[in-house]
Amino acid sequence: MFQRSSTGDQHLPHGVVVASFETYAQAQAAVAKVSGSDTDVAGLAIVGNDLKLVERIVGRLTWGKVAMRGAIRGLGFGAFMGLLFLLFVPEAVSSVLVFPLLGLAFGILLSVVQHSLVRRKRDFASTQQVLAARYDVVAPQESASRAMQVIGQRDGAAAPTEAQLQSAPPPAPPAQPEQSASAPVPSSSPAPQGRQDPPAS
Repeated sequence: MFQRSSTGDQHLPHGVVVASFETYAQAQAAVAKVSGSDTDVAGLAIVGNDLKLVERIVGRLTWGKVAMRGAIRGLGFGAFMGLLFLLFVPEAVSSVLVFPLLGLAFGILLSVVQHSLVRRKRDFASTQQVLAARYDVVAPQESASRAMQVIGQRDGAAAPTEAQLQSAPPPAPPAQPEQSASAPVPSSSPAPQGRQDPPAS
């Protein structure tokens, strides 16, 4: 159950990203899994990244569809008003039927007029929703290890941010191979030959 955030909570949650998912339902199931393991879930948060407005086209709007939608809305509103009138005036049962008929007529009229004003720019029906490209489960530092262990996701974790990379210690330089003692370089001059005596006469 959602609760309205207080004025002092208008900031992004701080902690460790323990898992990432493609849909909100998967992230919600992961939090429910952590809650079911008797782990403290206070401080956990689901953060949607890269929000996008998606408008899905349902179909083309015709005069018949516009009139039908207006009739349904007007009929429902008229029936509601008739029931309210019946509660205050119980003896006027016959006049209650007038309200649905009036709502039907006004619903059709309003829908047709509204469509005639915008049909050149918008002659199609659509639905809109806000979606995120990735949903991260963020946990406080003290409970991040336990939450990550319960969720059991490793490969889906988000890549470290630039701030995390800057705060990480620099990698150790690779070990240099030990140089062996160099062998003495042989001289390029030819070795002296032995002295030969002249032959005896």
